[in-house]
Amino acid sequence: MSGKPAAARVHRGFTRAYGAAPWHLLVLLGCFALTAYTVGRLLDDLPVLVRITIWLVGAAVVWDLLLGPALALADRGLQPLHRVRVRGVRALNYVRVPALLSALLLVVWAPLILQRAAPTFAVKSGLSPDPYLERWAGVTAALLVLSATAYALAVLRAGRR
Repeated sequence: MSGKPAAARVHRGFTRAYGAAPWHLLVLLGCFALTAYTVGRLLDDLPVLVRITIWLVGAAVVWDLLLGPALALADRGLQPLHRVRVRGVRALNYVRVPALLSALLLVVWAPLILQRAAPTFAVKSGLSPDPYLERWAGVTAALLVLSATAYALAVLRAGRR
């Protein structure tokens, strides 16, 4: 008799008790270990740890009070696209995904795109922050073109069925 049924029972029992697959626990423990290592390294430099903590708490507050509701409002504005169908293919996600990725890039790189960190960036990196606006616009355009292409292919595929 094979050991598969016993292993399957153990796996199901673990999943039922834990609430997720075993790999989830391993990944979570790895994240905790990485976090503990990072905090341990930062404990030697307490001012940096305090600044990072303030930044994380501030980011959580800004997300909860400003960005989350703004994102929900923007998505609500896109809801009329939910009714747009060509051959049964809805257009909403083909607009939503590139817009969300472009907004995420803008949020992450805003100080350089908007030239707010130009002197500091130039001194610390030795690079010019000038091309960031053009690069962000180029990436946004590429995302929109890729999404439009994916939508066109989905419509063509739906038409062939």
